[in-house]
Amino acid sequence: MTSATALRKRQWVSLPGGSCDVRLGTNVLDESSAIFKGAVGKPRVAALVIERGVAEEHLELLRRQLRDAGFTVAEVALPSGPSARTLSSTASLLTELEATGVTADDLMVAVGGVDVLSVASYVCAQWCNSMPLVMVPTSCAALLEAPVTPRGIDVGGREQVLSLRPAAKHVLFDFGVALDEDDREDALMARVLMVVTAMCDSEAAFSRLWDHADKICSFDHEVLCDQLQDTVKLRGKTISSTAIALRQSLSYGTSFARALQRLVGDELPASTARAEALRFQARLAAGEGMFEVDDVLAQDELLDMLELPLLHATVDPAELIEAVRNERFARSNRFLLGLPRKLGRVRLAAVSDELIAEHVAAWCASRA
Repeated sequence: MTSATALRKRQWVSLPGGSCDVRLGTNVLDESSAIFKGAVGKPRVAALVIERGVAEEHLELLRRQLRDAGFTVAEVALPSGPSARTLSSTASLLTELEATGVTADDLMVAVGGVDVLSVASYVCAQWCNSMPLVMVPTSCAALLEAPVTPRGIDVGGREQVLSLRPAAKHVLFDFGVALDEDDREDALMARVLMVVTAMCDSEAAFSRLWDHADKICSFDHEVLCDQLQDTVKLRGKTISSTAIALRQSLSYGTSFARALQRLVGDELPASTARAEALRFQARLAAGEGMFEVDDVLAQDELLDMLELPLLHATVDPAELIEAVRNERFARSNRFLLGLPRKLGRVRLAAVSDELIAEHVAAWCASRA
């Protein structure tokens, strides 16, 4: 593993209507006081939104940096995981903020995974018509997802139907806080997001990820930092596009992955479900004649290089088709799936019932 000593990078990331200052590396939080102070006109109150379970040593460092910048710190704790993105949890956060007396001229610092950072993004965008937000992701996957494509709020039985706009002004990604090499699911989820982003951006982005794959898997800090920087920049460029078809491409694989998780259950890691969705939808695109078989195999090999495993489970084809349709129709009256046209180009497209049935049956048989 490469030494991470003095590793620092900075990237301005495009967002709809603005941009976000992303800083990555080691000991990034040690110099965060100046960033906190510069985020507002005059430091007064900072709402420190914490995901339950974050290490106390990291929280104490943030408290100290905020106080050094001149803020009074008001802490709010949120549950971890998807339960943070419910209406009740969002309402609780709003109530807590009201009690602190924060205004649009104050600051929120949110530290945690993608779900907590996402609900913080939603609240900051709405509070007093916009409140400055600094995100401190505690995982690589949270860095890639939350600042640019925050997850939506769950309503009833529908996942992520209350959409959120990106709101972070600063993102501080510190390897000392975020990189746990024993957290394999976080590593795999970050890698599958890298593949999705490259598949949506360009063949050049795909090639860069291909070249970095081995060192990413060995947790080479410098290469991993470069790839995280590249991926979050590309995701920002994509979501800021004026073309809705390009913005929609980042959803590549989400419908199939969610449907698969509903059928297989909680034991199926989200990273495996999303990787399987990419494999399936690439083959579906090839079956439509819009994607070269060689490119299907190239995507397969990249997923393998990044150590994203195949699923081994018995799944009923008819139930999977119904689950995918239910997932899509919960969000749209049109049944469209993201299909790659070439490496670096993904677009939503209609697919015939016969072709879906054929490919779902083949996929289920191969995974049993």
